[in-house]
Amino acid sequence: MNSTPRISVLMTVFNGGRFLAESVDSILAQSFADFEFVIVDDGSTDGSVDLLEAYARRDPRIRLFRNSANSGQTACLNQGLDKCRAEWVARQDADDLSDPRRLAAQWRAIRKNPSLILLGVNGWVISESSRSVGMIHAPVADAGIRWSLPFRNPFIHTGVIFRRLHPGGSPVQYDPKFTICQDWELWSRLCEDGPVANLPNRLVAYRHSKNSLSNNFSERTRMENCMIAGDNWRKNFPASDLTGKDADLLRSFREGMDPYLWPAFRSLYASARTGWCASKRARNRQSEAVHMIQAAGALAGTSPHAAASAILQAFATDPAWTAKTLSQAVTGKMLCLMVRMSDYWGRQKMRPSQRPGPGTDPGR
Repeated sequence: MNSTPRISVLMTVFNGGRFLAESVDSILAQSFADFEFVIVDDGSTDGSVDLLEAYARRDPRIRLFRNSANSGQTACLNQGLDKCRAEWVARQDADDLSDPRRLAAQWRAIRKNPSLILLGVNGWVISESSRSVGMIHAPVADAGIRWSLPFRNPFIHTGVIFRRLHPGGSPVQYDPKFTICQDWELWSRLCEDGPVANLPNRLVAYRHSKNSLSNNFSERTRMENCMIAGDNWRKNFPASDLTGKDADLLRSFREGMDPYLWPAFRSLYASARTGWCASKRARNRQSEAVHMIQAAGALAGTSPHAAASAILQAFATDPAWTAKTLSQAVTGKMLCLMVRMSDYWGRQKMRPSQRPGPGTDPGR
């Protein structure tokens, strides 16, 4: 491959396991074909390298780099960025999936809006068995994304595309001080470079796994989250000091809303909104509705009354987006129920010798 591709897709791998092939296939199946696929294996010991080498032999767009020892994801991402040649870098995690239309949709959007610095998408949540278990709601507009930065990460890491160089020409790099939440920290800095956005389309599937870095290093995750949220709060609301109590409220919102803290969080949220200039608030409705729906999802299992109040607030803020999102959620639950019923009745019709054994997934 001699000519410079339009997009560099960057994946890092460490013991990719049974999800790796499916993830790689989802990139190779993109309808937009003018990309290079930079893959950095970070010392895998589970056969991932053999699989990736086989892919590289079949598809010249793959450029595979191997580390003899594990260096960690942030270092590995920066290593991969150094190898990327295109103006735009698209991220893909080794256990997630991209819709075949993803890169084409993002390329059209950045061609239509050439000032964009960073562009993400909305997405689905899937289980380890690749079943849909939920939706990821990301704010769409630039103002809404900036409003969201102190509250939670407004981008799906596995679904972004961003410029490889800052406007001044220096290379974009992840901050090595952040080993888990390096993406949120980077997006916070890229927002200072220029306009950002998320497509409303759900074009990636994020796999919820018990082995994810954020789950395995929860205390480190919490510390990094608090640092990033605090920095963004001070940038967004310089006239408002973030107290220890306020920081706890923000953490509760990110980690699953405590119903006892819900009234205090709503008060903090309203106060911050008052400090946000009116012109930005007018373009902020969808992101505020996103936050209320996220809170409702966290509260539903512990305080239905508080969850209902969050949903009502979402409707009051952006009724069209909220109605569409809730209808998608209901449809998704109905589809999951229909699949489970179909699996059940299919097994009843099988002879015992034909039925799936323990640990198998008849839906795959």
